[in-house]
Amino acid sequence: MYTSIFGQNRAGYTCRFLSISMASILMSMAAQAITPEQYQEQRSEALKQQQLVNPNVTIDTNVFKPAPSSSITPSASQSADPDSLPCFEINHIYMTGELSEQFSFALTPYTMGKSSLLGSCLSVNDINRLVTNVQNRIIEKGYVTTRVLVQNQNLKSGNLFLTLIPGRIDQITAVDIKASRPIYVDSRLNSGGNPANFAPAMPMSSGDLLNVRDIEQALENFKRVPTADADFSIAPSSRMSTLGYSDIQVKWQQDKRWRLSASVDDSGQESTGVYQGNVTLSLDNPTWHNDLLYLSYNHDLDGGNDKNDGSWGYNVGYVLPIDNTQLTLTHSGYNYDQTVAGANQDYVYSGESYNTEALVSHLVHRDNHSKTYLKAGGYAKQQNNFIDDTEIEVQRRRTAGYKAGIGYETIIGKTQWIGDVIYQRGTAAFNAISPPEALFNEGSARAGIIKTNIDVNQPIKLADKALNYHAAFKGQYATEALTPNERFSIGGRYSVRGFDGERSLSGDHGALLRQELSAYIGDKPHAVYAGIDAGYVKLDNAAQDDLLLGNHLVGGVVGFKGYVTPIRTSYDLFAGYPLAQPDNFSDKEWVTGFSLGWQY
Repeated sequence: MYTSIFGQNRAGYTCRFLSISMASILMSMAAQAITPEQYQEQRSEALKQQQLVNPNVTIDTNVFKPAPSSSITPSASQSADPDSLPCFEINHIYMTGELSEQFSFALTPYTMGKSSLLGSCLSVNDINRLVTNVQNRIIEKGYVTTRVLVQNQNLKSGNLFLTLIPGRIDQITAVDIKASRPIYVDSRLNSGGNPANFAPAMPMSSGDLLNVRDIEQALENFKRVPTADADFSIAPSSRMSTLGYSDIQVKWQQDKRWRLSASVDDSGQESTGVYQGNVTLSLDNPTWHNDLLYLSYNHDLDGGNDKNDGSWGYNVGYVLPIDNTQLTLTHSGYNYDQTVAGANQDYVYSGESYNTEALVSHLVHRDNHSKTYLKAGGYAKQQNNFIDDTEIEVQRRRTAGYKAGIGYETIIGKTQWIGDVIYQRGTAAFNAISPPEALFNEGSARAGIIKTNIDVNQPIKLADKALNYHAAFKGQYATEALTPNERFSIGGRYSVRGFDGERSLSGDHGALLRQELSAYIGDKPHAVYAGIDAGYVKLDNAAQDDLLLGNHLVGGVVGFKGYVTPIRTSYDLFAGYPLAQPDNFSDKEWVTGFSLGWQY
């Protein structure tokens, strides 16, 4: 297109000139306006969070304890009181039996350190309390059917032997199964005739040590399907008389196999359509692996005009949990048209972008209050822009890279914390191309980026009112200057509320904190809420950072949200106000917004 204007003999100069010009233009846009592609990425991420369920199952091990733990105060020697129980001087305490070394942690406090009982005179009651305490320490680790016994022995030898009986799984059986469709039964010989989705959900099998942490993980895998639910019980083995073997009985049901939802909101941009509509079809457990597939299509509702169609896009997501590992695949596409006024005629400036990501999360540690994950994955992105259907090649983007990090979840009191730290780096995979900004050290698509996410939820009881506090923190640090589409942007309902999203601040480094306090109205699914958001960005190049309008935004929001059960409709109505912003950033004092959702 442009070479025909400047002439073939100047094509090289033209490309270099356009590279410099577009790099400068994109830099200006990054400082003042969020691109349609970035806004669609934020919408896609919000949709993914709505679709993906993150259940948290915690089994109270206290109900399995034979008695509460108690302190042991042995005598130094046999008492002269004839009414006192006889005691025996114990110089060594041993744990014997299969896997006794694996469970020696439960006995260690009583053989080492300040609580050591060695050299003490222990009565029968003291020994019983010791057995209970050791038993409880094992149960607290999740081994609720493993038992500690005291066999007949001669305590006058000064040796005390505790016998460990490992608690193992005999059968995993399905009971009280309910489903809205014919149940696909696992035909393998060792499946026990269970539904086919049982084996992929279970991180344990027959013969393994029974640990409720594994049962928690299995229940969470079942519950990742929104229309499914599961529960369990433990019973003595129905076919084995060997001490220590138990059956796990699983109750499972799935009401529906698919869901349909639609939504309308005003989250779009004036240039590509403020009012946006979305339709999503979700398939629950489609392959009998407790998996989830969703397909979504969105389009602006502003009507466009004779020369353009506004904006439209799609999202596809798939989640597959197997044992302690979860695979998440997402792909999205987005297109938009904008009419640009020219001197003699109007032009249609359009763009298309495609994002694909694969992420694997593996549980490496779990206890009664926390979970730790290792995460790894890759991504590929493509972006093309056109003027009247002729591509602007200098704006072509094709990037790819990998991600790796760690995730952590914990519950402290009643407060739930979920967070992760991810390292991302671009590569040359999938025919990725170097952006023009890289020629002038103005931005790289292969820089290292460290991203942090922390999510906090805390229920609050104030008199007879039920409140909930929610905070979300996001941070980003880049090892060098980034291209505009990789920068951290703030301003709008998906970042700092109180701003309409038409303009934003963006930088290579950034941080965002969103806080919200909700108050529910009685026992109804309706709540009023208020929030304060704050964000900060900074460019890696100090000289370019000085050219930004500013570095931080602060905004407030009040709203009313809830769910109307009879018509299956959710709603969110809000008004935001800018509390702190750079000069000439926005002239709007109040920003209002809404979203309506319907599901079947």
